[in-house]
Amino acid sequence: MNARSSSGAPRFGTLFIVGVLAFLMAIVVSAPATLITPFLNAGGKSVRYQEVTGTIWKGEVRGLSTGDVHLGDVSFRLRPLAFLTGAASTDITARDGAAIGAGRVNVHFISRRVSVRDASFAFDLSSVRRYSLFGIPYQGRIEARGANLDWSRNGCSSASGEIWTDVLDASAKTLVGESLLLAGPASCESGRIMVALKGGNREGQTEIKIAIDPAMTYRIIASVDLGRADLENSLRRLGFEDGDGVLVYDAVGALKGAGS
Repeated sequence: MNARSSSGAPRFGTLFIVGVLAFLMAIVVSAPATLITPFLNAGGKSVRYQEVTGTIWKGEVRGLSTGDVHLGDVSFRLRPLAFLTGAASTDITARDGAAIGAGRVNVHFISRRVSVRDASFAFDLSSVRRYSLFGIPYQGRIEARGANLDWSRNGCSSASGEIWTDVLDASAKTLVGESLLLAGPASCESGRIMVALKGGNREGQTEIKIAIDPAMTYRIIASVDLGRADLENSLRRLGFEDGDGVLVYDAVGALKGAGS
């Protein structure tokens, strides 16, 4: 009997495991997407949505909002095989709202780590009410291209991707009649997400460094190198101070959500 069992015929234990996995897959594929509503509702009154459609495997949250920010329709597609590695993996696409784009989100149960892979998206900054930049309401948009991020309770362990924004473009055109676009890489440093943006025009150069730590507090350091006294005085009125040949703006705060 042992010889026949070892000749290639599958054992009962193997067949049982395969059967259980097939059964679980069938549940995932057919279970209604409304099962995720308790997780959405856990966000309290700040998280709102119109309806949840589809299945756990492939569904959509329509009319998703957080605070005063209308994120739009967010669709998801689960990758069931990821459960075999102790993770949940979902392809997410957002459209028709402040956020537009797509990426993959992985939740690793054992290491309690969340990772984002191959994310490319654009976000309408004018939808943000809670924060301002240099005392000026946010405007324009910010884009991430090919972004990757690993985040755990200890903060950021790895990050990459290119960040682009025209957040200062309208203000620069009003102030000096010149366009100002900023771009730079994302990275990690001592558990913090780091973004270093640079840009310039004929009137000078601008650099903005953004750091977000594990406690979800942020620090923004902006430095501007200008050659005109009248422009420098205008920036001082916005809170910039003299520092090592450039004007510097330094601000810290706590991230509490995009809505007001």
